[in-house]
Amino acid sequence: MLEFLLNPGFLFAGTAAVAAPIIIHLLNRRRFKRIDWAAMDFLLEALRLNRRRVKLEEIILLLLRCLAMILIGLMIARPSLDINVSGLLKAGQTERVIVLDDSLSMATVGQQGSPIDKASEILQKGIKSLSNSNSQDIFTVVRTTDPNKFAPNGLPLTESSIGDLLDEFKNIKATDLRGNLHSALSTVDKSFDSDNTNFTKVVYLFTDLRRMDWESSTKSGSDKGVVQTLQSIAEKAAGCYVVDLGSEVENNLFIEEVKPLGKVLVNGVPADFEVLVRNLGKSDIEDVIVSFSVRGSLPLKSKIPRIEAGAIGVAAFSYTFTDAGKESFSVPVEISLDNEFSKGKDALRQDNIRYFPARVTAGMRVLIVDGDPSGIFGRSESFYLSNALSPGGPAISGVDVTVLDDTDFDSSNLSQYEVIFIANLYRITEERAVGLTEWVKNGGGLVLLLGDQIDEDVYNDVLYKNGSGLLPFKLSTVGGDEKEEKWVNIKPEKQNHPLFRFFEGDNKRLLDQVKVFRWWNSEIDENEDSSNPSNVVASLTSDDNSPVIVEKRMGDGRVLAITTPLDNDWNNFPENGASFLITSQELVRYMSRNIASEGIISVAEPILYSVDIREYRQQAKLLKPGEKIPEKVEALPQSKSNLNDLEWTLEYENTDRKGIYEIQFDRADGSGVQSLAFAANIDTGESNLSRISVASIRSDLGTASVEFLPFGSPVLEREADVVRSEMWKVILIILGVLLMVELFYGWLVGARR
Repeated sequence: MLEFLLNPGFLFAGTAAVAAPIIIHLLNRRRFKRIDWAAMDFLLEALRLNRRRVKLEEIILLLLRCLAMILIGLMIARPSLDINVSGLLKAGQTERVIVLDDSLSMATVGQQGSPIDKASEILQKGIKSLSNSNSQDIFTVVRTTDPNKFAPNGLPLTESSIGDLLDEFKNIKATDLRGNLHSALSTVDKSFDSDNTNFTKVVYLFTDLRRMDWESSTKSGSDKGVVQTLQSIAEKAAGCYVVDLGSEVENNLFIEEVKPLGKVLVNGVPADFEVLVRNLGKSDIEDVIVSFSVRGSLPLKSKIPRIEAGAIGVAAFSYTFTDAGKESFSVPVEISLDNEFSKGKDALRQDNIRYFPARVTAGMRVLIVDGDPSGIFGRSESFYLSNALSPGGPAISGVDVTVLDDTDFDSSNLSQYEVIFIANLYRITEERAVGLTEWVKNGGGLVLLLGDQIDEDVYNDVLYKNGSGLLPFKLSTVGGDEKEEKWVNIKPEKQNHPLFRFFEGDNKRLLDQVKVFRWWNSEIDENEDSSNPSNVVASLTSDDNSPVIVEKRMGDGRVLAITTPLDNDWNNFPENGASFLITSQELVRYMSRNIASEGIISVAEPILYSVDIREYRQQAKLLKPGEKIPEKVEALPQSKSNLNDLEWTLEYENTDRKGIYEIQFDRADGSGVQSLAFAANIDTGESNLSRISVASIRSDLGTASVEFLPFGSPVLEREADVVRSEMWKVILIILGVLLMVELFYGWLVGARR
């Protein structure tokens, strides 16, 4: 009954306050002592003649004052009325603003079809109904996947535009993109402030009420969430409607991740993959078939026996990428769930496919900088390490080794390597140290092997830099026995560290056979306030437990320093055969960044690729998923002020479809074309189809005038030009006029008497 009042309690208070002027009136009717006086007879006769007029004047004054009290209470109660402005009060046309959720989740199949199909049906039906009634309304549409753009924007409903609107709404499809409901509503909300037209706006939100959409703005720390923005729109709009197109979903499977188990995919070497399939349904699902297809070939299949509700199932695959004519190449891989299985058991089938850009190389690219080269077989600093990493023979190690001396190292391009070993190098220039630091922060793995050739002062000044540089400790003196008659062993400090995985269990005796005769003593400042502290991986069994392997994180990469070289001058580790070979291989894999998963992006995430213009030309071609004609793209300098930089950036933003994007680079020397694949996959958050209840939203909306419409009820056809308007300003004006009338009338009555 009192729904038109925002604060109904104040109306009751104002009504009760009506008693105040009545009480004052009664109190003023005091009883006087009667004394007869001859002259009063004439006055009493005049009073009897005017009594009726005086009483009427007093009653009018009393009513005016009582009405003033009621109006004060009513004004504070803030009444709001539904005013139909379709008649004489209507100021121009009605603009119908459609906020359309066209994200991937709108393709979910329910008993009455998908939400996006329902939206299409409602909009077509509404346009036809309005066209039959000769409506002169205009239409504006904003999509949650493109929230900052109105398309169409203020399109009048005319004979020529009706066909275009019907075609557009008929062809509405769920995109591969993730929607941003909060941004779309914010765009509509701001349009009220910037719109100077006299259109009456009615807002319709077509949504599947996915919980993640309504809560995302709160999680991101936005000042105004979805509900608060909807409240703001409801206060300004002539009508605000939420059209619920979704339904409860029982089952949904989706491929969450395709995970290569190695850090690099090597030409001719078997690569192992794990495909993670998540069950977001309410019941367990059995016999899930996963397919793994390379470049459209006959797929490999793997069965997951059972995936419990809310759990993850894993399908394992092994595949050997081979191309005898190329050292490195890209191969598109498509992983999917069986279509026949999905029918009737999976509400959203669009998330049953995932793409992987297999970038196959000749191996992990490793650079060894030899600080003590020698022409004598077995005497160079890099001899044992390079042979352990790339031993030759029929078995492929998966490591592509390059050996340089200090002269060539200063001019080399660091970006082409995943791991760099600096083996007993005498000194490093300041310029090269800056380049190494940047390379490590970008994901490189640097291993410093310290021996008898190094200049400790240069290393401390250029690499340690009081704890802020690459070297994880400060060098002091050389320890151990110069005659190499005494030795110490290596003692792991970090349990289950990848470097010592081989030496677990019975193989620990192999580590005990490693003899270290000499090493660099070091100083680690444990009190140093650093976000990337140095961690001791292994120590020596010397009296002072001197660190022998220390690592340090820097940006996306890491530095590992070994205080004794990996040759047979200061230790006998290289003479231990298989254990040295396996440890060297594990060291490279541990230090290397994960290049096997490079090129994976989400739909709508831009492609960014650094192009070395010494190796490739600036212009390239890009082929989008499902298209046959490539478009031209171009790499540009990272900074206009530094055109001499040889690392340029290719950026491409139009990745609005899932699938493989292939870039074809022409080599600078004209020797051929290099293809590089990127895989754009849907945001896994779109697979979470849990709904938020209408009751929950209503509770948060409070008294906001937002109407929820289920599928099947009239939407655009309903009379939506009813304005809910607060009346307190009108009441204030009436109250002011009333008080002025009361004041003037009171003065007039007093003057007359």
